[in-house]
Amino acid sequence: MQKTEPHFRPESDSIDARPTRRASSTAAAAGRPETPAGNVRSQIAPGRSPRATGPSSTLHAVSRTWFPWLSGAAAAILGFAVVFWLTGPVEPPPGVAILASATVSDATSLMAAVQTAGLHGSSDVKGAIEGLKRVDDKRVTINGWAVDTTASSLSLTIIAFAGGHHALTTVTNGRRRDVARMFGLSDAGAQNASFEATLACGPGQNLVVVAVTADRTYSQFRSLVCP
Repeated sequence: MQKTEPHFRPESDSIDARPTRRASSTAAAAGRPETPAGNVRSQIAPGRSPRATGPSSTLHAVSRTWFPWLSGAAAAILGFAVVFWLTGPVEPPPGVAILASATVSDATSLMAAVQTAGLHGSSDVKGAIEGLKRVDDKRVTINGWAVDTTASSLSLTIIAFAGGHHALTTVTNGRRRDVARMFGLSDAGAQNASFEATLACGPGQNLVVVAVTADRTYSQFRSLVCP
């Protein structure tokens, strides 16, 4: 909404510029030269009333200066809040925290951990690890894909254990149209299929990776050894 700026009526040209006799006498008695009215008027910027230099004018000037900045800041904060709400972290499926706190080094320990977490295996959960590459002495990158063929548009939680300890929790969020075609899924099934992350895994350590759905089902990827 556009602000209506205060309008101050300029001094009228019809104001009598002639000094009164009393003013002349007072000036003469004080020994001061008489100041013409025109000189007094010239001390004020043309077209501006003396009242325009008061606190009210300053307040309006400050408002005009800061209002666009405050409006922009408020819009930016609101936009950030909306984006954060739309793209913020999704609450992990039930049982993920319990599973992540377990010690898993092989199929036997994994079976005990998923039972404690209340998860059950499902053949509808498909996936594969396509890459495992060492970054440095302590870390490797892992990438692959995972889908739930009965609820293909939902992200899956990927949990990895290296050397028996929890090393990674991430989610699928990348598009894989080839995977969708492989299982006859809709286009929506391709948008949350792939994952890529970095985890701590020393050379030669066993790597156990599972994919967990929002419905408490899971599937284990093939066992690997970190390079």
